[in-house]
Amino acid sequence: MAAGGSSRLDSPKQLLKWGDQLLINHVLDVIMKAGIDPIYLVLGSHAEEIRKVLPSSGINILTNPDWREGMSTSIKCGLNALGEDVEGTFIFLSDQPFVFPELIRAITVKFTDTGAQISAPRVNGRQCNPVLFRRSFFPDLMTISGDRGAKNLISQHEVAWVDWPDERLLLDIDSAEDYRRAFSKDGE
Repeated sequence: MAAGGSSRLDSPKQLLKWGDQLLINHVLDVIMKAGIDPIYLVLGSHAEEIRKVLPSSGINILTNPDWREGMSTSIKCGLNALGEDVEGTFIFLSDQPFVFPELIRAITVKFTDTGAQISAPRVNGRQCNPVLFRRSFFPDLMTISGDRGAKNLISQHEVAWVDWPDERLLLDIDSAEDYRRAFSKDGE
């Protein structure tokens, strides 16, 4: 999801530099390297500006007209676009640069091996993203509202956890200070 308004930054966070590319493209590259297909990217605020920098193939771009109503509307927008043959879906956030293909694969293996409805990483006992949901859980996701995402819903269900050692996974970029902190940790 890349639909948020970046209200605590001077520019859309998806367009921040991350290494030799933009943050949104870094996140998409990681998802593609992990073998996720199809990829649906939900845009909202600054959609046209962000769309201009996206790869011309490999992703399905959706625009959430209700993005101001919160993250839940972007989740629903993405779910509504999925075909009936999709067994599950990851929810990724565009402001978390420390997700790696190895993590995505580990979550997928845990999901497949356990048959769980939800699989997610955690660092030192703290839930992180991305989260993988089985299709049978989609109706529950369609009940969320506002800007809270699915975190509260997840906490009420059994999760197949992937314990991840890299604390950088806990970082997301919501402010200029978050960006500086994340960028300084990139070299670790």
